Amino acid sequence: MGLGDELRKYIPQDFGKKKKKKKHADKWEEEPRAEAPEREAEAKLEPEPEAGAVERPAESTRDQADTSSNSSSSRADDEPPPMGQHIILRGHTKAVSALAWDPSGAVLVSGEHGAQVRIWDFSQVESSSGSSSVYATQRTVEAWSGQQTHAAAFNRTGRVVACATGDPRAKLLALDGGSSSRGGTAVVSELPRGDMYIRDLRRTTGHVAPLTSVDWHPLRDDELVTAGADSTVRIWSCERPRGGTQLHVVVPRARAMRGAGASRVAVTACAYAPDGSAIAAAHADGTLALWPARGPFLRPLASTMSDATEGAAVSCVAFSPDSRLLATRSSDRGGSVRVWDIRNAATPVAAVHALPCAAAEASVAFSPAGRHLLAGVDGGMLALLRADSLAVARWIEPPFANSSVVRALWHPRANQIAVASAAGDIAVMYDAAASHGGALLCAGRIPRRRRVASSAETVAPGPIVAPHALPLFRDDSGALAAAKRRSANRPRPPPAVAGHGRGGCIGVNETQHIMKSIIKDTMRDEDPREALLRFADSAAGDGDGDDALPPAKRRK
Repeated sequence: MGLGDELRKYIPQDFGKKKKKKKHADKWEEEPRAEAPEREAEAKLEPEPEAGAVERPAESTRDQADTSSNSSSSRADDEPPPMGQHIILRGHTKAVSALAWDPSGAVLVSGEHGAQVRIWDFSQVESSSGSSSVYATQRTVEAWSGQQTHAAAFNRTGRVVACATGDPRAKLLALDGGSSSRGGTAVVSELPRGDMYIRDLRRTTGHVAPLTSVDWHPLRDDELVTAGADSTVRIWSCERPRGGTQLHVVVPRARAMRGAGASRVAVTACAYAPDGSAIAAAHADGTLALWPARGPFLRPLASTMSDATEGAAVSCVAFSPDSRLLATRSSDRGGSVRVWDIRNAATPVAAVHALPCAAAEASVAFSPAGRHLLAGVDGGMLALLRADSLAVARWIEPPFANSSVVRALWHPRANQIAVASAAGDIAVMYDAAASHGGALLCAGRIPRRRRVASSAETVAPGPIVAPHALPLFRDDSGALAAAKRRSANRPRPPPAVAGHGRGGCIGVNETQHIMKSIIKDTMRDEDPREALLRFADSAAGDGDGDDALPPAKRRK
């Protein structure tokens, strides 16, 4: 190394302020992408059934999946599902289409195909039919009368629930009822309805078609996003106590809208990323779009086709806890689940088919660590899928009687799984050693017994006399007794006389007197000629009448 090389270390090569360039890799850590995971997922699953055939996973298939998963590198499952014990929440009479869990895990909200929204507070639910595993609640709310509940979501504090129903207006419910206790439920506000006669949907405040999905911002208590059948996604601010302020309107361009004369395509699902950086929206035609949470909303960050089949609607979208993966659930090929990497959303990372679910609200949910997915199928089974390859790691059988699993949630803090069925029952599965709160608050509670009165405690029918009401126990001395005696001896005014007037005094005013005289005077209705003739006959028959007349006018 020469002298020039040594001096070059201390001599600056460029001048001025340097700007650090922000790279896309700084936001998300680079990870090696799995090679052909979709082929691995299809190789591990059984062949697809014929069109229209709905089969329940056989015992041999479940055993093969368990054997293959145990023989893999993850033989010791580092994220076992909590499924040792369970409780059943019973009260819905129709299919449960919405399920939401508060951040603490103490309150569960469920909505059905009817108008009922039930609030399950595990510290207050009571056992039903004398069983220690079946519970019921009396806290029911009607978001909108006669409207089906499509989705529900808690805000970050767990105090307000947003309900998306068949009405264009989302309703916000406060579980504490405006007080510090959690015993009541009150309507905080409802979002406005838009003008259906305005063609440009960006110029109206509110949806003009039924809502399909709702989700709260993970970092803000008063901001939420709603999706509707009017092909719009709207972001709201709920700082005001009554009503909400519309912040942004997103009108995604779906595949069916690109053709000439195409109508609007409903936005079937929407969700915030856990870090609050993006919003995912899916359409009824299979289009999946990723939008920046704070705008601009001119074009999406990524847009792809979730389903290869025409008309296959996406019923649910869910982000992984680290906001890197996005899972979608759709109805094509008998029911499909796909996983997307939001850094490169051109093609799915993995896909699995033949997971049929007849419900339109079929969901998919990530585990707390993001390594597994929950997907319900027909026949009352719950599939536990690996997030990287979507291979079936385990089949879970909830305590349902051959009823389809519609919704499933895995609470990260309580480590419990809530499963909703098409029959209206909700099962909460937990592990007594690994779970916390939630169903454990009521699982070990002894059912309250109603006390039956004995024969000795039964009071015979008859009058009940208080001892101090008897004359023997009355105190007739003192100032109070003297005041009572004076009040009894005080002269009282005579009772009011029944009739017209005030206080028994009969009297009428001038108008009543005039009207009374006019009504009773019937002379104007008589014929004057008849009256004169009547008086003439009486005068002719009276003999004394001629003596009173002058002599000239007497009758001869």
